[in-house]
Amino acid sequence: MIVFDQVSFWYKEKSETSFELKEVSFSLQKGQINGIIGGNGSGKSTVARLIAGLLPALSGVLTVSRQNPYQQLHHSGFLAGLIFQNPENQIVGTTVEEDLAFGLENLGLSHDEMHCRIIETAARFGLTSLLRQPVTSLSGGQKQLLCIASVMVMEPAWVIFDEPTSHLDPWARLEFWKIIDEFVHHHDLGVVIVSQLAEDVTRFEQILGFKAGQLIFNGSGAEFRSAGDAIHTHFNFPESWKYEQLLRVDGYHK
Repeated sequence: MIVFDQVSFWYKEKSETSFELKEVSFSLQKGQINGIIGGNGSGKSTVARLIAGLLPALSGVLTVSRQNPYQQLHHSGFLAGLIFQNPENQIVGTTVEEDLAFGLENLGLSHDEMHCRIIETAARFGLTSLLRQPVTSLSGGQKQLLCIASVMVMEPAWVIFDEPTSHLDPWARLEFWKIIDEFVHHHDLGVVIVSQLAEDVTRFEQILGFKAGQLIFNGSGAEFRSAGDAIHTHFNFPESWKYEQLLRVDGYHK
């Protein structure tokens, strides 16, 4: 579970123009696709970095847990990993195999366990034939999959994706959502996806909507869909929903 209890964060203290996250409270559960939406400067990426431990909560209480105390004591992975929007900011290995091994080396795993995890993860993400390939030879979609695999190989409790589909073509996006659905609904993995893309919103089962550092929507995907213009005007949402709203306008007939 992820719990924010009156959490605040600011980048520049005593600056009138600085961004501030203002006493935000919410909770997110595993077993569902959690989405964070909002425009530029809304606070969504700041929340992602707070969850991943890259930024400190300056006030309030932030809790990230596995929900299973036994796993928390004995699991060899880590709690939360963040996958950045631009793959170039995350890839550190010279080859695909080296990049998959990097995080495992930091976890202090044995050579045999590292090898097994790398082979299994590469197969899961369709990277087996690319293990010896230099990362510079990969396509944009392949680099994005490598970033995901490099976090997943460490078996985290939670994975936070920052604009994960923005560099993917339509076919790669379908494959991405297939992978996400598998891990969320058939494995013990918590997923949080930060996105501005309207088409991603249709995939979210729980949605947090931010504007200017404030949480202005917290509800299910169905609740967001029926929230109306008071909420929708602040966010991108699918064109198909707009057409459905037009069809519901009183007096409209074919």
